[in-house]
Amino acid sequence: MRKLRAWTIRLLATLHIGHTRAEIDSELSEHITMHTEDNLRAGLTAEEARRQALIQLGGEEQARQAYRDRATLPILEGILQDVRFALRQMRKSPGFTLTAVLTLALGIGANAVIYILVDSILLRPLPYADQDRLMRVTGNTFGVLPKGFIRALGEESHAFSSIAGFGDNTESNITGADIPERVFGATITVNALDTLGIHPALGQFFSKDDEVLGQDNDVILSYGYWQRRFASAPSALGRTLRIDGVSRRIIGILPAGVRFPYADTDFLIPVSYKRSDVYDPWNSFALHILGRLAPGVVPGQAQAELRRLRGIVVLQFPWQMPDAWVSDMTVVPLLESETGDMRPRLLLLFGSVGLILLIACANVANMMLARATSREREIAVRGALGASSRRLIQQFLSESVVLGLAAGIIGLAAAFFSLHLFVHLLPAGTPRIETISLRLSDIFFTLGASILAGLLFGIIPSIRMASLNLLESLRLGSRGLMGKGSRFSASMILVIAQIALSVMVVTAAGLILHSLYKLSEVDPGFRTERIVSAEVSVDSNACKAPHAPPQWSGRLCSSFFTALTAHMRGIPGVEKAALTDALPLNGSTSNYAFDAENHPRNAQANAQLGTSRNVTPEYFDVLDLKLVRGRLLSTQDLSGTTRAAVINEHMAESLWPNENPIGKHLLNLMDETLPAVWYPERAVEIVGVVRNTRDGSLGEEYSNQIYLPITPERTPPVMFALMRGQATPSEAAAGLRRAVDGIDSLVPVTRVRTLNEVVASSVAAPRALAVLLLGFGALALVIGAVGVYSLISYIVSWRVREIGLRLALGAQRWQIVVAVVRQSLLLAGIGCAAGIIATIALSRVLRSFLFEVGVFDPVTLFIVPALMLIVALAAAWIPARRAAAVDPMVALRAD
Repeated sequence: MRKLRAWTIRLLATLHIGHTRAEIDSELSEHITMHTEDNLRAGLTAEEARRQALIQLGGEEQARQAYRDRATLPILEGILQDVRFALRQMRKSPGFTLTAVLTLALGIGANAVIYILVDSILLRPLPYADQDRLMRVTGNTFGVLPKGFIRALGEESHAFSSIAGFGDNTESNITGADIPERVFGATITVNALDTLGIHPALGQFFSKDDEVLGQDNDVILSYGYWQRRFASAPSALGRTLRIDGVSRRIIGILPAGVRFPYADTDFLIPVSYKRSDVYDPWNSFALHILGRLAPGVVPGQAQAELRRLRGIVVLQFPWQMPDAWVSDMTVVPLLESETGDMRPRLLLLFGSVGLILLIACANVANMMLARATSREREIAVRGALGASSRRLIQQFLSESVVLGLAAGIIGLAAAFFSLHLFVHLLPAGTPRIETISLRLSDIFFTLGASILAGLLFGIIPSIRMASLNLLESLRLGSRGLMGKGSRFSASMILVIAQIALSVMVVTAAGLILHSLYKLSEVDPGFRTERIVSAEVSVDSNACKAPHAPPQWSGRLCSSFFTALTAHMRGIPGVEKAALTDALPLNGSTSNYAFDAENHPRNAQANAQLGTSRNVTPEYFDVLDLKLVRGRLLSTQDLSGTTRAAVINEHMAESLWPNENPIGKHLLNLMDETLPAVWYPERAVEIVGVVRNTRDGSLGEEYSNQIYLPITPERTPPVMFALMRGQATPSEAAAGLRRAVDGIDSLVPVTRVRTLNEVVASSVAAPRALAVLLLGFGALALVIGAVGVYSLISYIVSWRVREIGLRLALGAQRWQIVVAVVRQSLLLAGIGCAAGIIATIALSRVLRSFLFEVGVFDPVTLFIVPALMLIVALAAAWIPARRAAAVDPMVALRAD
């Protein structure tokens, strides 16, 4: 405590150094006077008495310095002196200061905004207790699992203290207000929220009673939906919401900031079980799995246990499951699983802006080297007065750090105001996008990066200036125009490094951009022009009910959509219309596990997989899907008696490469609750083959696709209307709204988009990456061009006398221009070569982001160096013209 107090006193004395100096001078004067008086009384003369007094103190200045060292913190005092001197130097050179600060601010600002994204999405902790112990269980051989399997794993596992499940995010109708509301919700096991380690903001969470079918009509609301719907009123507890036709009692509110299991989930309902039904826990594959590790258990141990338990739990199925099913269960941290594909994209962007900051640092380092020329006399005087190299380096680094901090503050402000723009550029499905915001840790990172940048761009000029030999410097009078002397070697290396780093960023941007172009040129396999889509949503529980509720007047989902199909044909401006349960390239197709005729499968092997789409017969005509063989679906198939299906070419060729697929049969195993054996009466018959279409995304390979007619037993509650014709999206939507109102006014019509917009959204992620990298590439080009311009201008200004002499001896002005430009192009050429080699060396980083474009893409590898050479030529042109315009007489007289 005593030492802390002493340090505090010294710190305050350092911060108030003026007052401290006055006190020290006063005290020192008193000591000198006292010793002088003692010497006078000893009989010495006045002059000798004062001299002896100073000798006793060890010298006036030495004593003053010793007092100051004891009363203050000398290191901090020196830093403060250096900072004040740096600020004076910045005021003396406003042009240099402004250019350096803005150049650095561009690099630091870009780093700040990308770091905010990285911090918010990848680093920021989840709002759960002990999040490091929360895990997701994933695998390639399964997407979702039955609730019975998850419950059995939880009962058997010792590596996990708790295992829970949650379903997909689905939209539901919430009625009771004037306008039906479409809200996202999810099903969760009753222990899921306890597994996360959270507590309700209000009310309670699910209990074991909610697991029983018939007692499961409770609902938990998100904090945001509670605020929007009920204005944060505590009285919301106990009230009922009618969700998809079922009245559910509100029992709890999630805490603020918790968005589970998805960002836009507004309500949660429990997973329930049918009592005495042995098939119920196993026949619905609808849940994802998460768990909390037991204390002291690492993910590898938990993964090994799950794979061992899989062989035990799978025996509880009422039928035999394939040996390979869920055999690859993998345990990954929950945070890592949520970030998905954003992690490599954000890290690529972060690496790019890091290179831009290095380019900016090299640029400012070059500017400081050039500025050192005007300070040689000052540096020599300081050295003559006793300043050591270490002290000079400290002084110059202090100037660099002050510049860096000034640039960091401006860059941070720019990042804060541009953050909204960057968030807007991100694709809509970006994980944790709602959490993106500037936090204190981001400010500390930016200021730390600013200090580091200041040290980085200041170290070379500082060492160079501290080791200057004034006599040798004055002898520098005639170097070649190419700048072969050592004076420019460091500057040239820095410019070459700038160009190389710029080439790396621009090449990466070019490859991604070329990849995006290739992706946009992919034929989706269907027509997209003049097609409008809209979502029509019926209460899902109304579709499942054996008897329709009163407000439906006896109409179930099938009759509703049959009537809607007829009404859609009469919408003005709509030439053709169809219904489908999933839009192409929308990422919402259904898995279709099947057995195929003439392809016997061992019961222990996994079934073959494809994607299915339920459609009306007009679907093929609306999208202009070409028939390859057989026939398309017809209105007769809508009854379900024909059990017809249409497949794509890829499926036909992979299953029956040398046979006619028409008349072959497929058995949908997703609908079966019995052992996988062949049931001809349940199989669908292939009646046609259509051309291949892209399904999940434009970049994916073709997959097995099955088109099924929308039969009464296969009518989902949510359908997408497709309307082709001359009607605008607003006109088509208005006509569809009238058609739906004519059947049931409580059914909402949402998500009105053109099919072109749907296709464009499927490439939103690579497009956002390309746009951001393109912007950073342009920024790198600008900073690199400034670097080339600064160096060539500096060389020209230093060689004015020599240029004048050459002109006086008969050199042509165009020769001067060519010499200056040649030097610029030489630097650019070396930098381009180094940048291309570095980019190729990092090819593994880029390869995963490219589509039908290699790292050795000749188009990009030709355009980027050519662009850089053009930029270098443009940057050198003004200094070259200035060099050619030198008046020989004026230049020679100046010397």
